[in-house]
Amino acid sequence: MCGVLKKKGKINCQLATILTDFHIHGQWLVFHEYCDYFFVANNQMKSDMVELGVLEEKIYVSGIPVSETFKETFDREKICQEFDLNPNEQTVLFFAGGEFGLGNKTTVMVLKALIRLFSKLQVVAISGKNPKMKAKLEELVKNTDSDERIKILEYTNKVPELMSISSFVITKPGGLTSTESLTAHLPMIIINPIPGQEEENAQFLVEKGVAVWIKKNDNIARALKELYRDQKKLPLMKENAIALAKPDSTGDICRVLLERKKEI
Repeated sequence: MCGVLKKKGKINCQLATILTDFHIHGQWLVFHEYCDYFFVANNQMKSDMVELGVLEEKIYVSGIPVSETFKETFDREKICQEFDLNPNEQTVLFFAGGEFGLGNKTTVMVLKALIRLFSKLQVVAISGKNPKMKAKLEELVKNTDSDERIKILEYTNKVPELMSISSFVITKPGGLTSTESLTAHLPMIIINPIPGQEEENAQFLVEKGVAVWIKKNDNIARALKELYRDQKKLPLMKENAIALAKPDSTGDICRVLLERKKEI
């Protein structure tokens, strides 16, 4: 919309576009000649944009901006106490709902597999704005008598803290959640990406060795067991997440804009 306004002479200001996925989408490039800066997640996005006619000098590989909170160091004992978790056991963070959900059937099956296969594994499942999902998960926890190690939350503003105590995260691959996970150096198990950008994000994260994508017809139990069977798998995914993360992206974007402002 700003590109349209600038083209029509309704505004005359510097425009910056931040792409918050790991692949480009055409909607962000409409009227790109009227945009002064593009901030992207990786070098491939920059190359693809140049091929589509965007001037290379406008494009900065900054990474996707993320809250500085995800870089902080937290007290594991204190966080575990707050959420009634055992600090000596492994914890998984499960984004199990949200406004649009992850897909009821797959989500419940994943939690059921975690409960059945890993008797000591702790899970914090966040159902978000999805009361039906919350009810389904709570029913599963009750029926399996696993409330001591499976915690169902409707909402929390402590995601950075929970990520800091987790071994990996289960989520749909939205650009921001994936970036937060990378900043927290967490391997990802991906389920139910929305066709389009999220599927492209999933493919990118798998190719970079930071994620396992459980697809529609995959055997969930087998996929989870294989993840644990190879004892080198999760540590390697964590190393890849560290290498791929751009934790200073927010500051880098601000620095570029402030420096260029001085030149104008």
